[in-house]
Amino acid sequence: MKRLLRILPLLAPALALAENLVSYTGTFAETDHPTISGAHVVTMTSHGTLTVPSDVRLLRLLVVGGGGGGGLGGGAGGQVVDWTPETPTFLKTDDAYQVVVGPCGYRSNQGSQQARGHNGFPSSVSCSAFEVVALGGGGARGWGYSNDGRWDVESPRTWGNGGGGACDQQAATLIGYEAGAEGCFPGGKATNSGSSGTGCGGGGGGAGAGGPGGDSQVLHTSKNNDAYQDEDGNYEHAGDGGPGVVSDITGAAVSYGDGGGGGVRRSNFKHGGAGGLGGGGRGAGLFEGSVVNATDAAPNRGGGGGGGGWNAGGTTLESANGADGVVILLVAPPAASEEPADRESAWAVGGTVSTWRDPELKRNWVVHEFRGSGELRVKRGFDAELLLVGGGGSGGTATGGGGGAGGLVHTNGIHLSGGIYDVAIGAGGIADGGDGGASSLVSRNGRVSLVAPGGGAGGCYGGGSTRYAGHPGGSGGGGAVQKAGGAAEPDDGVVIGHAGGNAAPSGYNPGGGGGAGSPGTDGKAGSTSDCLGNGGDGLAFDITGESRFYAAGGGAGWSGSSNVRGNHGIGGSGIGGDGETALQSPKYRRPWGHAGRDGTGSGGGGGGQTDGIGGKGGCGVLILRYLADPPGTLILIK
Repeated sequence: MKRLLRILPLLAPALALAENLVSYTGTFAETDHPTISGAHVVTMTSHGTLTVPSDVRLLRLLVVGGGGGGGLGGGAGGQVVDWTPETPTFLKTDDAYQVVVGPCGYRSNQGSQQARGHNGFPSSVSCSAFEVVALGGGGARGWGYSNDGRWDVESPRTWGNGGGGACDQQAATLIGYEAGAEGCFPGGKATNSGSSGTGCGGGGGGAGAGGPGGDSQVLHTSKNNDAYQDEDGNYEHAGDGGPGVVSDITGAAVSYGDGGGGGVRRSNFKHGGAGGLGGGGRGAGLFEGSVVNATDAAPNRGGGGGGGGWNAGGTTLESANGADGVVILLVAPPAASEEPADRESAWAVGGTVSTWRDPELKRNWVVHEFRGSGELRVKRGFDAELLLVGGGGSGGTATGGGGGAGGLVHTNGIHLSGGIYDVAIGAGGIADGGDGGASSLVSRNGRVSLVAPGGGAGGCYGGGSTRYAGHPGGSGGGGAVQKAGGAAEPDDGVVIGHAGGNAAPSGYNPGGGGGAGSPGTDGKAGSTSDCLGNGGDGLAFDITGESRFYAAGGGAGWSGSSNVRGNHGIGGSGIGGDGETALQSPKYRRPWGHAGRDGTGSGGGGGGQTDGIGGKGGCGVLILRYLADPPGTLILIK
């Protein structure tokens, strides 16, 4: 019997593998890896916060941005980041991992080849120890230069690979969009098989994560009314989508981030382009008298949508949507000999611990960073610099004001005596009018109690006379439709924050959310790019060893209601969420304003007319640093 009792503890870890290794607030699936014993595949297909009940080893991480929508050319695939840590990396119980799954870019607002498709949105995973971002794919160009030009103001933040090109009304050739970031690829060129605009041939393919989009191929240009084949029997065809990146993180080889194929704009120009490696959408075309419609990209693989077209009967062939991105983790329990080494210093335990060398003091700083709630256990008392930020407020819906930043508390000389401190980190306000949560540090002996309130949500427009002011908070949310911005509360000299901007006194333009560095700007009457309220600036600190901004406000959503790409407010300091643009038809609008950056407590961007969704606020953070050998420490030299 004694021998059996000795064996049972050895079996317990193996039995525990049947349980989930992670918890997630969004949509996800956790399955056993088919070939790696003990490893689990975690596939996340919506935004959320990931936590672990016990430490787990991160073996591999795949992040795929949302794919771009089709125009006449094919939409580009999202960027793909397939990361295998070189050194043991752990997901820890006292950290929260913020996951954003980039939405796809929709097809052009007219549902045809006549306007550019929308860009996809970035996907990301961030925590106190690392941040991995994959940019969205660019939307394709549309037929007709004047139409296409209205879409050139898409935010470069979401643009990685370039969408496919299209010919204009003067029968010229338009190249595809260039790559928007280092390591990405350009879209393919359109071609022209006639001397007039109606003789335009095919759109270029959208770039994939693994290569550029294909050019449209014309075999003969001397005749405009016959279909030609080459010696191998191949017809003229629009550009194929660029290849994606193949990953076997799930145990099966799957291509992610494929470009969409270009569509055709000539009755005898037969084939639409193929999607790259099958994951991107196929472009519209004609073959043997039958119409071939454009197709959406394969779900949750970040592919670009197929391009639209036009046939001899004057019928528009609609373009297609890109696919949402995805985030996939490969995790496993630590081996018996593995133990996370970055949770503890000689002075305190808790959060993610790092050190950096101060070149002026010629001494090392120790940094503890919390992005999730937990405990800080101080072994020996010390003086510290502390930064505490509440969660950012979300942007408002439907012509919404920008979300306010979480309140910011900063001190250069707080004394933390030995004992246990409870840490709470405020979540960002959920999309559409959610205030941010408060962050706090409270000692169990009652000597320290610091609270940074969450940011106020941006005001929203409910139609008619139903309109709302920005919510008060650490920094206030921007006002919507002739309403005031929210106040910064409390105004006690400890919490740093500013009011949200007021909406325009006439018209519908809302204000931006307030930030720790400045108030949100007011909306102004008019329809130009400077009439939307921008988010207030954050404040920069070098507490982690490099200067970073915290607590910026979100930009306002656009109030226009036309079918074209519009203006939007800009988030503060590059970390507040941009506001959403607006399109008259909700079917083709962008799905929500940009989120405020997690770990900074920044506000989300406001939603646009008619019923755009406001962006989520960024979660808050607690950071403290102290010298590895604090002043007063007696060092004996023998």
